[in-house]
Amino acid sequence: MEFFQIAILFILLLLLVNLIQNLNRLRKQDTAKNPETYPFVSVLIPARDEEHNIAGCVKSLLRSDYPRMEIIVLDDNSNDRTFEVAEELSATNKNLRVVGGKKLPEGWTGKNWSCHQLSQLARGEWLLFTDADTRHTPRSISVALATALESQSNFLTCIPRLIEKTWSEKLFMPIIHFSFLVLIPSKLLNITKSSWLPLGIGPFILIKKDCYSSCGGHESIKEKIVDDMALAKIVKKDKGKISVIEGSGLVSLRFYTSFKSLWKGFSKNCFGALGGSLYRLVGVFFGCYFLFIYPYLNLWGAFQDQQPLTLPVLQVLTISAIRLIMAVRFKSSLIFALLHPLTIVF
Repeated sequence: MEFFQIAILFILLLLLVNLIQNLNRLRKQDTAKNPETYPFVSVLIPARDEEHNIAGCVKSLLRSDYPRMEIIVLDDNSNDRTFEVAEELSATNKNLRVVGGKKLPEGWTGKNWSCHQLSQLARGEWLLFTDADTRHTPRSISVALATALESQSNFLTCIPRLIEKTWSEKLFMPIIHFSFLVLIPSKLLNITKSSWLPLGIGPFILIKKDCYSSCGGHESIKEKIVDDMALAKIVKKDKGKISVIEGSGLVSLRFYTSFKSLWKGFSKNCFGALGGSLYRLVGVFFGCYFLFIYPYLNLWGAFQDQQPLTLPVLQVLTISAIRLIMAVRFKSSLIFALLHPLTIVF
């Protein structure tokens, strides 16, 4: 039993080291030198029922310091005033174009179809797919593209800052940063030629157009629900190089605004993020239980039975250190960071 406890502690310490290495690795970002010589970028925004978000997103992009870009908004048959709001902005901004989306063909998911249509309209050498609920700082495009060019990558994604307001967001949303930064060794992204380790974050995907065309773009993943990870996977299969940057100072967004919308969104996406594999799902359940819930139960049981507390305490302290480091780095709730077992149960 003691060996099992030591093994859990060892794995948790490895995850802590991986987090620190990932954060240090992602810290390096290049700034654009002579951005007027940089390639033309098409910023592509699929939007459906985003009346309350689209203006904020577009206005933040129009403040960009990147000089060579176009912005295209595609309204995916919205039931609100998304198209009208975006079109009003385009009347005074020559770099902004607004188009209506075509009817969804059989076999496509809505977002993939919208992104595919946008790619057909784009004139840029690079494509930036971003969501209507994002807010960009003026540096977001120039920093991302400079980093991609410097690292000779043809696919770059960034980990954004997540705005959390309700209790459900504060409890659950940090699992996104946790999954990418604690569980995935980013150093292996381009060391391995296998596509088993893709990393794409939908709110900000910058991809070179010839790479996008070569790997088949959204047309080759038209039925996939988790489009960002699927796109990263086909880029890896096509031998593309992927880069990830820490984008909390570049892009922010609020994914969900209520418990109901959060539950619905993650219920739709989680199984797809695991590749639709029942074996992976079961593995994740057991892994999450023994690494992130069992140590707390074990600590309580050892305390009740007056058993040695050293290993359970070290396990819980390691988990807490992981979450507190992330909370400080991404400006999320310190109190909710200490409720990690509840996050995992959720």
